[in-house]
Amino acid sequence: MVRRRGGYNPRPMAWGLRRLRFLFERAFSEPKPTDYKMTWNGIAVQDAHEGILTGATDESFERLGRQDAELVAKYLQGGDAVLNIGCGVGRVEKYLAPRVREMWSIDISGEMIRLAEKRLAGLPNVHLREVGNREFLSSFRAGTMDVVFSFLVLQHMEREDAFLYLRDAHRVLKPGGRLFTQFPNLLSPVYTRAHLENVEAFPRSDGRVRAYTEAEVRHVLALAGFEITELWPGGHEDLPAELYVAAVRR
Repeated sequence: MVRRRGGYNPRPMAWGLRRLRFLFERAFSEPKPTDYKMTWNGIAVQDAHEGILTGATDESFERLGRQDAELVAKYLQGGDAVLNIGCGVGRVEKYLAPRVREMWSIDISGEMIRLAEKRLAGLPNVHLREVGNREFLSSFRAGTMDVVFSFLVLQHMEREDAFLYLRDAHRVLKPGGRLFTQFPNLLSPVYTRAHLENVEAFPRSDGRVRAYTEAEVRHVLALAGFEITELWPGGHEDLPAELYVAAVRR
């Protein structure tokens, strides 16, 4: 028998191709985690007010902060401990904090928190806390809050993460505690247009708007353990593009 010496051996190359294919498929099949912190720190440094309320003047930024504080105040019962998910620079806290016992405010962005510390320095009952990308409300004990609210925040998260915040809000609320929040209405012209723009965008921003239908809002809140008491269309500057919802912890 003649034994071949040297020459081409296909086996190492075949293994190498399989390894290369595995690495390529893993790189493109495993999405990178959404980095909300990096996104919103960048927005805060560039222009926090514009990032929070696009197109708002200094006057309208404050006026709408007072307006949103009034919306939340309808659900206060006196001596409340209140938690705001996504406080930004403290747009609402400035007007709501004087009406509550404790105002707890979290944000994913340390830069936003630093701006909020300056804005809210004269309000001793405000407690600001920076949270991590996957921390949610884990730093708060169960059953400690009377009211949880969130404006213009859940819409900037992946739907799964928004749900985890809602489920955690249910955990930290006292029995019968109230949730008040807002979702962008996918069926409105404003958010239909935004959705179509996001479809074409690449790469897509981690902070882009994710809109919902009313049926989706009702279903998601029920899954998180809430009973909706009120749901209505509304919005700023006479644009009823938002879905406002009040609910209680079941």
